[in-house]
Amino acid sequence: MKLRVWNTLFPALGLLTILAFAATTQAQVKKPSTVTCAPLFDANVCTSYQMKDGKITQITLRVPVAMIENAPANPAMVMPRHADLDIPFPPVVRQQTGFTFASIWWEAHGHPPAAFMVPHFDLHFYFAPQQKIETIDCKDTAKPSVVPAGYVLPDLTVPHMGKMIGACVPEMGMHAVPVADATLKSGWKASLVVGYYGQQPKFFEPMVSNALMLQKHSFTLPVPQHIQPVAHVRYPKTFRAVYRPNIKAYDFTFFY
Repeated sequence: MKLRVWNTLFPALGLLTILAFAATTQAQVKKPSTVTCAPLFDANVCTSYQMKDGKITQITLRVPVAMIENAPANPAMVMPRHADLDIPFPPVVRQQTGFTFASIWWEAHGHPPAAFMVPHFDLHFYFAPQQKIETIDCKDTAKPSVVPAGYVLPDLTVPHMGKMIGACVPEMGMHAVPVADATLKSGWKASLVVGYYGQQPKFFEPMVSNALMLQKHSFTLPVPQHIQPVAHVRYPKTFRAVYRPNIKAYDFTFFY
């Protein structure tokens, strides 16, 4: 009888040892994210990241549906405009990827070109110091020598702002947009914008319509390839907006 117990017990102990080793190994390999949060429209917006084997594998901006639903329909127009929220990425993200902070701009009535004249959010992921972004005044009108294939840097004329070379906005920069999206007559939902200033890339911007986000479904946007390199910046490979129904929020995530 004792022999049967030990014959049964040894394999079980071996399995437990393997499972414990696997769990320990996974804990050593994949580290949980560090979260930084700030309030906007009565909801907490957060930046975070994930690591594996000591390297950043993804960076995320978490946006609660409550923030989207609480955004004012007719906010006061104050010039010059400023971001509704700036929120930093932790030092390790800046060190490994070059991404410094995220900002949210609520466009209650949209903005030119005509395709984007619908309520939407501009979600900027910057890879330049915030202090330098805040000094952008659009006086430097030099465009980069090349933009990603299928993208365009349009020149716009906007009431109260005049001519905007390369769709340049103070405290943001120029905006390269997908040609296929910028020329839509109607039905625009979302785009992945690339920002420039001083002829250098400065940010990625998921620009997403309010209507799409209120559908509460996950979606992807292609990250353009062959963007001119910037020192100390590691570009992500893919982007996905993941809707998480259990917490009623979107994770806007760039993956490496």
